[in-house]
Amino acid sequence: MQQYRNIVVLGAAYGGQSAAKVLAEGVSKLPGNWRVVAIDRNSHLNHVYAFPRFAVVGGHEHQAFIRYDGMVPPDKSSRLLNLTAQAQSLSPHVVTLDRALPEHGIPTPKLDFEYAIYGLGSTLPAPVNLWGPQLDAKMRADPGTVETLQVGSKASGIAWLKAAQKVIREARSVLVVGGGALGIQFATDIADVYPEKRVTLLHSRAQLLPRFSQEMHNEILRQMNRLNVNVVLGERLDVQSVAEKKSSLSGERVVRTTAGRELAADLVLMCTGQKPNTEILRALEPTLLNEEGRVRVTRTLQLDSPVFAHMFAKPNTGVLCYLDPTLLVSDGRARVKRTLQLDSPYYPHIFAVGDSADAFGALASGRNADFQGCLAARNILRLIAQKEDPGPAPEPLEEYTPSPPGIKVSLGLRRAVIQSQDKVTAVDVGDNDDRRCAGMWRLFGHGRDVSDEYMRA
Repeated sequence: MQQYRNIVVLGAAYGGQSAAKVLAEGVSKLPGNWRVVAIDRNSHLNHVYAFPRFAVVGGHEHQAFIRYDGMVPPDKSSRLLNLTAQAQSLSPHVVTLDRALPEHGIPTPKLDFEYAIYGLGSTLPAPVNLWGPQLDAKMRADPGTVETLQVGSKASGIAWLKAAQKVIREARSVLVVGGGALGIQFATDIADVYPEKRVTLLHSRAQLLPRFSQEMHNEILRQMNRLNVNVVLGERLDVQSVAEKKSSLSGERVVRTTAGRELAADLVLMCTGQKPNTEILRALEPTLLNEEGRVRVTRTLQLDSPVFAHMFAKPNTGVLCYLDPTLLVSDGRARVKRTLQLDSPYYPHIFAVGDSADAFGALASGRNADFQGCLAARNILRLIAQKEDPGPAPEPLEEYTPSPPGIKVSLGLRRAVIQSQDKVTAVDVGDNDDRRCAGMWRLFGHGRDVSDEYMRA
């Protein structure tokens, strides 16, 4: 059996797939049996930015699930293996999968690697979490549409979105909880498609999208007013009221805010609660994660940890004690600042990108994940080059600096608002039912002439 030198990419969405492409093209120029193994629990790249639209508007669901086979040219394809599997655990040089894959030359669930990129992202909020609980009990009304399909497959994703469309279509009123981009898009899309429905948006802060400008907030409110969306700001949902399952006389579900306001709706969409998917890194080394559960990384996007004390059998800190005893902690080791470790990654062969990473304030977005994935991949190629052919002056690794936050948010089917740098622009996007998914297929290597029929495969 051929022995490969594996570079593992955990998570094959925006950041992971871009990293895999750069790596596959790079290792094709290297001697030896280097191989890139991209591992994801989904059979297709999930274009999650289209999910809220396709949970409301029917007919385009298949376009949100993009085949992985377009990323690398045919002459480089032997260097990239895309696996549909779940990572169960991680050790410094072994990833354990949920099963063996002998058809791909992986006879046991354990896969050795020399380098890895961790890009498992975060869990999606409930209304677009195709791996989570169904949107509503009514989604189980059509046997065979969701529950009997393999979770993570394109067929399962399409069925999930169609079932969500049915639930939203049949609801007389909808309460959207959360004033981030997801909640704003859900509220405005539903109000635009179903103007007869009562749509309410509840947000705990006084400003929508608080990381962005007040002008952005104002434009969103103007469009919501145009679409007759009722907006409640500065009040937080009382989670206990959700568990109480109280109903009004009309049969609507009743919840309340912590301020005591009661809100009634047939359907409650919880557009909050994203959590980084970093549990297997917590099992590897808990101190790799910050307080939010995101992975600490260096500027080169290598894993970082504040724990270095165990690397020394006995601390030689007598001089520091003589200089200032408060420089030492109780076991005699020196106190260090986190900034001291920026150039000293704890796991120099493992990188983290995307929503999983604590990337110096970078906005969690597909665009940033893509940029980080490409940077991490180039750094791995540089590390390999340095190891294979060490020279007197090795090329330094690239360092990551986040770009200023920018965002485009749809406000119903034909309007959107964009903030780039400090400039806010409201735009008319025309007929946009399909969220321009063909462009994403082209971006991920599927040629210029991407038809709707092609995207069904």
